Amino acid sequence: MALVALASAKGSPGVTTAGLVLGALWPRPVLLAECDPAGSDVAIRMTAPGGQPLNSDRGLISLAAAGRKGLGDEVILAHSQQLDGGLDVMLGVRSPEQIGGMGGLWAPLGITFNQMHSADVLADCGRIGPASPQLPVVQAARLVVLVCTATGSSVAHLRERLSSLVHHVDARLGVIVVADPKRRDGVKQVWSVLDAMSVQIQHRWHLAYDPAGAAFFDGRGQGRLDRTALIRSATEIAAEMAAAVGMPSQYEYDMAQAAFGEGSR
Repeated sequence: MALVALASAKGSPGVTTAGLVLGALWPRPVLLAECDPAGSDVAIRMTAPGGQPLNSDRGLISLAAAGRKGLGDEVILAHSQQLDGGLDVMLGVRSPEQIGGMGGLWAPLGITFNQMHSADVLADCGRIGPASPQLPVVQAARLVVLVCTATGSSVAHLRERLSSLVHHVDARLGVIVVADPKRRDGVKQVWSVLDAMSVQIQHRWHLAYDPAGAAFFDGRGQGRLDRTALIRSATEIAAEMAAAVGMPSQYEYDMAQAAFGEGSR
């Protein structure tokens, strides 16, 4: 299975909502892991099955204590819980002050997420930079996706972060632009900016800015979720993203070719 890191260059352009909706539509078993040092949003916005509150003490912080003896699928899942609707989540810290208790867990956590046998992992890494404590999780990912809006300031920060990030990660890069479905001109302008950069972006997606659809992932939704623009756009993105990380990496491909070349048959 594989780790996908979702992050932003600035502010809150919808990374958590994107993680929730993509996780809900993911075509394989998946775990949404909150790795944002700013604090957990999922525990506030979502509930456990039956409308019960989530256990905010069970998640990244409880894992930090248990993980000192080693990490693996069983340990990760033991500190995860299920949302109403069936998505498995690992809640993040309640406040930034709790990050100090993470110690040196970030690097082994990222490696473990990317090597889980039971599920893919979508890591909500929040805002990232070269000095971000969660950067080792991003560096361990097979696919790193930056989420932005179609505004000038958001795109400017996206350019700056991509130019810096390419020196810190060795993964496929993607961009999700959250924009009104009718503002395709704004999305095309973002693509034009990316085309002018020397950084190679392998994947580009347009996620609909849809307050009515997003409300379902904030406990306020009404009507039919499946008919919202958010779900219609996210369904295709989830399928393409899962297919991209489901393919073997170039390193794995080269190793397979070395072991099973044409002359070995």
